[in-house]
Amino acid sequence: MLLNGGINFADHYLLFDFPGQVELFFIHSNAKTVIMKLIKKLNLRLTAVHLVDAHLCSDPGKYVSALLLTLSTMLHLELPHINVLSKIDLIENYGKLAFNLDFYTDVEDLSYLQHHLDQDPRSAKYRKLTKELCDVIEDFSLVNFSTLDIQDKESVGNLVKLIDKTNGYIFSGIEASVVEFSKIVVGPLDWDYYRYPCLLLILNIIFAQF
Repeated sequence: MLLNGGINFADHYLLFDFPGQVELFFIHSNAKTVIMKLIKKLNLRLTAVHLVDAHLCSDPGKYVSALLLTLSTMLHLELPHINVLSKIDLIENYGKLAFNLDFYTDVEDLSYLQHHLDQDPRSAKYRKLTKELCDVIEDFSLVNFSTLDIQDKESVGNLVKLIDKTNGYIFSGIEASVVEFSKIVVGPLDWDYYRYPCLLLILNIIFAQF
């Protein structure tokens, strides 16, 4: 339909909501093949938005698993990528976090998780493996998270602005020098996002269990 329907997608906001089978995004090539064909044939500028349930932060083992899967997905799809901790408003319903929220969004020093992983006999058994996996995640230094509360208009708006910035649509219709463009890139997310058309790829990857 997209390739042969003769539809003009200019100024349209497209959402591709993929199923939750994670194998599609970090093992098999099917999804990537479809995405790349759409990009080539329709000249789309896509951003992959990887949604991770925020409650995984309450379990160190599941959080590390989510980080590893997120990194694998980023490397496999090779798209501008935004990772999102969704349902952030419900995060404390699953127990108190071991660290403040910035620790889980910034993903800067996973060594602090080791103590909490050691409290679980199942995790302690694989302590060396877990450390090596955490080292891989930190060595790539690619994974971080934004947050999303779907009930909060500002939270949704900030995420849309970040998506527009990631795929370059904030520059649509703007005539400026390289220096001015650079200022926009490093500047705060304070533009009126309703003005900018955006083509968005949402990877709605749901972690049912690990």
